[in-house]
Amino acid sequence: MPVDELEVYFKILTNEVLQSATDARDLLFRRDPSKSRSLFNRVTYVSNQVAQLQKLAMEKALRKGPNRESLYLQGLASVSSRMERISDLLLNLDRQAGYLTRISVLYPYNLDEFFKEILYGVETIYPALVQRNVSLAVKLGQIEERLDSCYANRFARLIKEFGTGSSAEDLVTVLMIVHYLERIGDIFLEIGEKIIYISMGEKIKLEQYKALGEGLKATGESMEPASLDFRSIWGGRSGCRIGVIGHLGENGQNDQTVVFKHGPASKMTRERDNLALWEEMRPGLTPKVKAFIPAEAGNEAALIMEFVNSRNLQALLLDNATEGATQGLRAAFRTMFALWRETKIEREVASTFCRQTEDRLPEATMQYPRIIRHQGAVGEWRLQTVAESLSKAKAAEESLKVPFTARIHGDFNLSNLLYNPETQKLTFVDIYRSRETDYVQDVSVMLVSIIRLPVTGHQARLRLYQTARMAESLARAFAQEENDENYRARLAFGLARSFLTSTRVVLDDRMAGQFVARARYLWEKIVSHRSKGLSWAEFKFPLDVLEIYLD
Repeated sequence: MPVDELEVYFKILTNEVLQSATDARDLLFRRDPSKSRSLFNRVTYVSNQVAQLQKLAMEKALRKGPNRESLYLQGLASVSSRMERISDLLLNLDRQAGYLTRISVLYPYNLDEFFKEILYGVETIYPALVQRNVSLAVKLGQIEERLDSCYANRFARLIKEFGTGSSAEDLVTVLMIVHYLERIGDIFLEIGEKIIYISMGEKIKLEQYKALGEGLKATGESMEPASLDFRSIWGGRSGCRIGVIGHLGENGQNDQTVVFKHGPASKMTRERDNLALWEEMRPGLTPKVKAFIPAEAGNEAALIMEFVNSRNLQALLLDNATEGATQGLRAAFRTMFALWRETKIEREVASTFCRQTEDRLPEATMQYPRIIRHQGAVGEWRLQTVAESLSKAKAAEESLKVPFTARIHGDFNLSNLLYNPETQKLTFVDIYRSRETDYVQDVSVMLVSIIRLPVTGHQARLRLYQTARMAESLARAFAQEENDENYRARLAFGLARSFLTSTRVVLDDRMAGQFVARARYLWEKIVSHRSKGLSWAEFKFPLDVLEIYLD
């Protein structure tokens, strides 16, 4: 069956939903049993048509395999399903209206304002989908905002009227009716975002698309969907959406130009400010900001940054490009050593690694409840729970002081360091956590990011261990030069924190178990050390905790 024949079926489906909306509107103002039966029959027909259309579209998509046309067919099936949901909500309007004591109760609420938007939306779905028209898709999404506003206005009015002596039953029914009308707006938003996905080949929310458009306009880039290529990058746990933006040339190649990052406004604002600060301290070390798109309602904002044509150290290590990765890692530590010295502030502050671990313990427990909550006994000896070990270590940490603070990266791990071995260009990314604190936090985060890489085999794991040992020796040399006498003790606390919190992103039970065991081991070693009355400067750091084997 040709795609255009499926589109004919979809056009018929659209007309049926459009007529359902018209019938539902009319029934809200003039009750008519025969028309109610007609609406019910029409909605049943829509449901049957959707089932058939979905079956045909998915069968054709499977035959075509993974390509843009297959994506379109899957999208057509998905949008059809949402059309069925609209028709179901329209039928619910008629059912709710049957509970009213008199239909005139609805007159003051100007429900035509809702239906004007709904009818426009249903009429827009067909051209938006078959033309892969992103501009129309955006307009569909904007209907949701206007219907939300309509609902908020009626809701506020109804709340006031509940205390005026009006029939509570009627007011509740009116509230349900306007609630169903508002929910139709949510479906239009879903359809709009689905059409954007079909057009761009990447799932992107309407708010993100609008922010992307504003940002590209500010940089002078085109926002023509036909030539725009958006490719997602894994965004970690920060709650941010990251994508590389380019333009498809005549040969189909992506001319990558900028990076788009969208997320919570507080994080985006902080990253923008940190990027400006780092550009001042180390010009060229971080990507340049091309545009900042502030939050419209204080929720999410976006950054447009220059694209850096380099790979991160994690990718280099996973590809066994150990020499290039080691080269980049040494360069990164040298850069940080210089920055730590320049930003060094001679002041003693409390060490807070255990407190940070406590804050993240619930997430780790949710990911690996059996490992985190494990407890047992051998004879009279009882294994402490993670929470008990952490509590004792936290008490010991109260006497540990950080001799000086410095500007750290904040998330100093392999994936946030880009390096080009040929040009030896180093770039730091994702610095929204950058702040003045204990530099050992950067060290511990880096060490665990090396040994948590998901590689197996004795030789491969040995290389990671040796890389981590090399990185630690560089940091230890820096500490000695700065006369940081309790560096090793703080590194033990920092590593315990990073081991435990890394279980949130580790998908291997064996590795997670070893990480938790090492955190316990470090805490017990710390507590034992202090119970002997020894100073923090005398603490001996056990380098064997950096050995992780998965065979």
